[in-house]
Amino acid sequence: MAYNNDGSATTPGEYGQVGRHRAKLNSSSRTGHNISEAIILAAGMGRRLGHLTANRPKALIEVAGEPLVSRLLSQMQRAGVSNATVVVGFLGDKLIAHVRSTSGAMNIDIVENPRYRSENNITSLGLALVPGRAVILSDCDVLLSDFPAHWLQPDGADITVPTRPLRPKETGTVLRRGMDGEWYIVVTRNCDETLPSDRKTISLYLLRSNEFVLDFHRNMRDAISGGETALYYEDILARSLGSKYRLGIIETERFDVTAFEIDTPEDLEEAESWVAAAGNNWLRSS
Repeated sequence: MAYNNDGSATTPGEYGQVGRHRAKLNSSSRTGHNISEAIILAAGMGRRLGHLTANRPKALIEVAGEPLVSRLLSQMQRAGVSNATVVVGFLGDKLIAHVRSTSGAMNIDIVENPRYRSENNITSLGLALVPGRAVILSDCDVLLSDFPAHWLQPDGADITVPTRPLRPKETGTVLRRGMDGEWYIVVTRNCDETLPSDRKTISLYLLRSNEFVLDFHRNMRDAISGGETALYYEDILARSLGSKYRLGIIETERFDVTAFEIDTPEDLEEAESWVAAAGNNWLRSS
């Protein structure tokens, strides 16, 4: 039996696996307390946003007049996160100045990635991740209608992944249920690799188990030292899960949470249109 983030039992298979290895439920190092730390990856150039990121970092793109990173940090703080590390690169000075001026009571650490132009986000995370420490891992372009505090509470999983229904022609990291009923992490790079039943991750991951984070960090450092810097950190998450760890899944719609990842002007337009249609009650971070 597996369990959702709200503690309710689910059908078998609501935990995950990678490759063809069944995810076991016997990890001994799952944290017994709420996650209180976060890493936000904000070093990239946001090229797919075109002119919108010519003179500002992606994290400072605004929706309803609020920069993405401000909203995300505010939501995390209200949910119970007290410490955050923001990894900067492109136009880092602008982002640092903004974060420092709006951080409120949250403790903010800044890590600079000088290789943001030539390497993927695996390098940014490699600079910030502390081995063996539970943490929320998020891209800076995540836009959430709400960040429920109970997502930070222990749920028996080593890693918990919030997901939403896959939209047409989307690519990226998905959870896929196999023929055996188990969930798999799959990193897709074109829409021909996705299935209608896939669940799209929202580029936010709750790494709960100290042991899992330790293995993840080790695998990531091995990949970087081996020259695999074209990989995404999600590739290493999938590699690390193996047959040893339990994966929990959150279906955001069950908690009335709407999620966007702002990668393109079309994503931004869709998010702004949704916010306008939903009204001010949808934006619950301020």
